[in-house]
Amino acid sequence: MFYIELGLRHILDIEGYDHMLFLLALTLPLTFRDWKQTLWWVTAFTVGHSLTLALTATELISMNSTWVELGIAVTIFLTGLFHLLRNFSVSNSGRYLSLIFGAVHGMGFGSYYSFIAQDDVFWWAWLPFNVGIELGQILLVVVLLFVYSIFQKIGVSIKTVRILVTGVVLTLSAQMILERIPNELF
Repeated sequence: MFYIELGLRHILDIEGYDHMLFLLALTLPLTFRDWKQTLWWVTAFTVGHSLTLALTATELISMNSTWVELGIAVTIFLTGLFHLLRNFSVSNSGRYLSLIFGAVHGMGFGSYYSFIAQDDVFWWAWLPFNVGIELGQILLVVVLLFVYSIFQKIGVSIKTVRILVTGVVLTLSAQMILERIPNELF
């Protein structure tokens, strides 16, 4: 239960708002009617995140954390831009985007995970931790979709809401990109 709770906290921790911002960007075109697509997209993200988390935590792959953090910010920006350019249409390509971008996000947490789950419990902790991540993501996405549906019910154009939210996502992620550009580029 400890690791499920830890996975939940990883998603819902406001200090790690980049994960929430990514989920906000990811859900831009979705509604409750799209629940199957939503579940596919969120689960694909978790699969990508889980695999690279395990690979980086076990040091089977290694990436400079500065570049990974920049990559995370870029994935958020690209997700918002992708949905904006596709006029917020729902398609199967969303799950592939989620899988690939989830892999980038997983690399950012691998070293921390290897610290919290020592060798003797690594794999026993990995599964419940990722279940916690999935539950946290589903909870957050349900809340986001509920907020979107409230706007629709009170007569606010959902397209207007999506465009405004995209503006916020693009602005915040652009700021994150600028803050995370490695010093060696200058």
